[in-house]
Amino acid sequence: DADVATQTSESPFGSPGSAGWQSAGSWPAEESASELPAARVPRRGVVSVSEDRLEWLLSEQGGWFPLAASQLVRTYPSPTRWWSTNPDPLAAWRAGVQMVALNMQTNDLPVQLHDALFRESGGYALKPAALRAPPGQASTPPKRGLTTPKGRGGSGGDRLSRVQGLEMDQNESSSQLGSSLTVQGKLPWPPPREEVHRTELKVLSLHRLPTRDECRPLLAEPRHSFASHLSDSPCPPSGARASVSSPRVAVELYAIGGFHAVSREPQPQPEAQGVTRLTTAVAEGNGLNPTFDETFHCLAAEPHQTILRVVVEDEGRLVAYETVMLGSLRCGYRCLHLRSPSGTQIDSCCLLLHISVATEPNTFGT
Repeated sequence: DADVATQTSESPFGSPGSAGWQSAGSWPAEESASELPAARVPRRGVVSVSEDRLEWLLSEQGGWFPLAASQLVRTYPSPTRWWSTNPDPLAAWRAGVQMVALNMQTNDLPVQLHDALFRESGGYALKPAALRAPPGQASTPPKRGLTTPKGRGGSGGDRLSRVQGLEMDQNESSSQLGSSLTVQGKLPWPPPREEVHRTELKVLSLHRLPTRDECRPLLAEPRHSFASHLSDSPCPPSGARASVSSPRVAVELYAIGGFHAVSREPQPQPEAQGVTRLTTAVAEGNGLNPTFDETFHCLAAEPHQTILRVVVEDEGRLVAYETVMLGSLRCGYRCLHLRSPSGTQIDSCCLLLHISVATEPNTFGT
């Protein structure tokens, strides 16, 4: 309405610049709880929630965020991250949050996982159907909501009233929302699976790893044209014997949801089912063309929501890596083009793999 559009005071979730809730659009004037029984979030708005607030909400909701099933939600790093580090995005993605803002100038593990999820999709990845419309809730919006402690993450953070037809009751606890949107006490995703996806990854050989004082960036990606200061600069090898690498390869799995494990056997023993990282032997003094010939089995109940990270280490230090979605790997002999720690592809540096895919009965209980 016209009278609402003319008001410019802060939202009931905090001021537009606060670390609490934010949304695009016009907000009703700030009033006391007795005078404002039902505030509204614009239907086309984006609700922003800080990293700390989201962590608290997920602990109250059992690990997921029902609001994201019907409203665009964005989360962003805490302003106290002075060194531009990043929070783990997996928990936010698992909760259904559509947009996880990261400090892209820091190519740490969260940014590497982000690149794997969105690199091949042009910046858009569809959430699982259960997170878009929880079972039993697609046609009838729930009427009970969550409350947060007053003042947590911004002024007025104690009331969240109505979001796209979701009526929020200030006197209801956040646990009641979680129970109203789960199915028989279970989270809507991931569902139980009778089989798990198994990717057999045979690490054959590594080729042309730069020496310890060498840098061979392949400046072929679009980002190098507008973020050159975040890319590597070419540097020839010195030829010194001390610069020769002694690499080993690590295979890691990171799942947005569902069972996942890395094993040397197709069916890992119970004590090995929680392992998500394994390494090869060290190739002493050979970074040019070391041969490993070791096999790893990557098990995942949700392969298209599981990220494979292959890391090359030299004396415990990351020197090259690549991240891909496990479900996107094709069978056969493949060359995995590796990146430097800054995220820039390394010219002519690749890992030769043999990949095969199968399924295994899900005897892991998850």
